[in-house]
Amino acid sequence: MKKFVGITKCPVGIAHTYMAAEKLQKAGQARGYEVKIETQGASGVEDELSAADVADADFVIIAADVAVDGEERFNGKPVLYAKTAEAIKDADMLIEKAPMAGIYGKNQPKTAVKQEDSHEQSPIIKQLLNGVSHMIPFVVVGGLFIALSIAIGGHPTKAGMVIPPHTIWSSMNQIGTIGFTLMIPILAGYIAYAIAGRAALAPAMISAMVANNPDILGTKAGTGFIGAIIVGFAAGYLVKWFNSWPVPKDLRPVMPIFVIPLLGVGIISAILILVLGAPISWLMTALQDMLTALSQNPETSVILGVVIGAMVAIDMGGPVNKVAFLFGVASITAGHPQIMGAVACAVAVPPLALGIATFIRRDLYSEEEKSAGIPAILMGLIGITEGAIPFATANPKQVFPSIIAGSAVASAVGMVFKITDAVPHGGPIVGVLGATNNIGLFFMSILAGVIVAVAILTTFKVRKAQKIQHAQ
Repeated sequence: MKKFVGITKCPVGIAHTYMAAEKLQKAGQARGYEVKIETQGASGVEDELSAADVADADFVIIAADVAVDGEERFNGKPVLYAKTAEAIKDADMLIEKAPMAGIYGKNQPKTAVKQEDSHEQSPIIKQLLNGVSHMIPFVVVGGLFIALSIAIGGHPTKAGMVIPPHTIWSSMNQIGTIGFTLMIPILAGYIAYAIAGRAALAPAMISAMVANNPDILGTKAGTGFIGAIIVGFAAGYLVKWFNSWPVPKDLRPVMPIFVIPLLGVGIISAILILVLGAPISWLMTALQDMLTALSQNPETSVILGVVIGAMVAIDMGGPVNKVAFLFGVASITAGHPQIMGAVACAVAVPPLALGIATFIRRDLYSEEEKSAGIPAILMGLIGITEGAIPFATANPKQVFPSIIAGSAVASAVGMVFKITDAVPHGGPIVGVLGATNNIGLFFMSILAGVIVAVAILTTFKVRKAQKIQHAQ
């Protein structure tokens, strides 16, 4: 009997992974094939392909939006690569093309299959999405634990939102902080893993932690999630180069467990410390000086609001965000809580806007994005900007302009309304707890920013959908 096998995997590992597998299964059986599809989803590997399954298969179909595990199993087999959306839309077409696909492991394919989709994801995007898909659970768990602990157990003080120690809410907050801390190495590690396999995990994860440790870098702040992305790609391609070395057979077993991790961490950490430390420190000082200059002139208050809002959104918890936030905190002690008010308006916009956008035009978002919408909204209500990171990392061209503009508007409107914030925290939660001077105008400022961000993002999404539709 004819037989083929396959693997399906989407960024979040929920809807598209299993829908693609089901479509391939049904289409194959209808054509008289025995079919077995391995799913690499959020629950782990299911229906794992055995060596016998692969040996008996006539061809392999990999329908995935991110890197899959275990491709080397298919050495010598025709392997057709596609996206999960292609398998869901037209599994019959993939099955028809698969027998003519290139042979895995050979330089020259048996028969090249022409890619008809001009919007096929590049390897770099797939590598990035592999990091994002593994990072999302850490962001969601960390953000929601922190949000709940602050909302239920916290109260505003001049030192910020304080949670009484030795309570369940204090423990929940610490657990959430662990989730956010792990987010950085996970993102970097699985970008690198998609490029060069397991040997790249240690160099990427350790170096990402170095990149976010100001004490090691000798700077005022770490590099945030943007630094994690850079480290992930750097570690991945560095290890890929290491793997190309003509190493004697006897030394090969020690390369991935000793030589490669040691060299990878050493080289990337040295670059971060010796090369990037000084520019990062200079940038932080320059941004601080710019904010100070703008704050000294009342006529530039709106401009200051725009700059603060843009800085808050540009890296969502990273070094630029931290400069704006700490400037707001310092302004409280200096008797100018209006600057912290502008920060408080801006921090909630990115996660709120992205979460709300998934409900306004649900047809423009994948199932994974829609499922991430509610956690993003909850994090936005508590002023946790990091809730927007998965969206921004996966679709930077659409998301960054939208949230930067939205946060800038919210912060500027906050300056016009003279919103103040007496505690070093932001988002609607500080208004509800009485830390702002006018809760109604505070909410209006946030709403203005959210409307702008959602409008811009939706416009970008619609244009992209129309472009893809015309291309087809």
